[in-house]
Amino acid sequence: MCKKIYLLRGTPVAFFRSLFLLVFGGICFITMTLPGTAAAQQDVARTMEALRREPLTETHERQKQRLIAAYPDFLTQSDYYPNAVQWRDGTIMLFEDGRPKKNFETLLNYPDLQDQMAMRYTPGDSIIILPNHDPGRVRYEKFFKKMYGATEAEVRANLETVYWLPGSINQPLLVTTVNGVSEKLQALSDTLDTLLAFQKYLVKPAGTFNWRVIKDTHRLSAHSFGIAIDINVDFAHYWGWNQKQQGDYIGYHTDIPPEIFKIFEKYGFIWGGKWSHYDTMHFEYRPEMLPLHMIYLLQPHMPEPLPLRPLEVLPFLSTDVNPQYRESG
Repeated sequence: MCKKIYLLRGTPVAFFRSLFLLVFGGICFITMTLPGTAAAQQDVARTMEALRREPLTETHERQKQRLIAAYPDFLTQSDYYPNAVQWRDGTIMLFEDGRPKKNFETLLNYPDLQDQMAMRYTPGDSIIILPNHDPGRVRYEKFFKKMYGATEAEVRANLETVYWLPGSINQPLLVTTVNGVSEKLQALSDTLDTLLAFQKYLVKPAGTFNWRVIKDTHRLSAHSFGIAIDINVDFAHYWGWNQKQQGDYIGYHTDIPPEIFKIFEKYGFIWGGKWSHYDTMHFEYRPEMLPLHMIYLLQPHMPEPLPLRPLEVLPFLSTDVNPQYRESG
């Protein structure tokens, strides 16, 4: 003779099963009807699909390797998921988000790590200006926030005073210590201090750390992370100023001698004078944009790679796709 199993003062198991299904169904209904939830679920699905994608193309793999080599204290290999970069704290960050080809404005506003690495920066005397070719101006903001600080307070905690041109003006400037940026800027400043013929371009620096967004955008400036410096604005040219004067034509102008920007490049900084949307006073520490042989010269040591672990035990960092993102040609 069969007997029902009773729990909690005689309540049958069938009752709990029905209650569970009712509650679970209600949660599903609410979840599916909440505004934006479907889009968020699609973003998660898109991200997981991108992680499981086949290995990157040879070009994209080389770009990823440059990125890892440029920041060895933070990044290491992740062979489990080729389309990802692994941070040394275990975080996984998607490299290529798999979205269709982005136009220039979308690249600036909603990039992934591959977009950040895509444009080739050419160090040395050559200045190659192509339409919408701004190598280093595309920045995946979540990458920089994780490395240098996600808030003004977090960035400030790592700032250090660098003395600009100590033999002449000896001006104190605040720069991040992360990745040895302050040490590198001090070293290049000491070198520039010996170039007496070029002092007029350098003696009135326009600033380093400044937590702010770029004008008319929602994007944080590289100055927000303490990795950028603007030199003397009196000899600077900026595409926005020229556009304001001459309409859509922005032209190209620079007065900065190669001797200056080549020294910055030697220490891992790129120059805004090599952008089609030029900013000739601007330099920022972006070693990943340089050729691999220059990146290796910047590294006093290369940390050992981390032992590989399954993705399931690693915290996952999504690409944080903005819900306002729209394909736009």
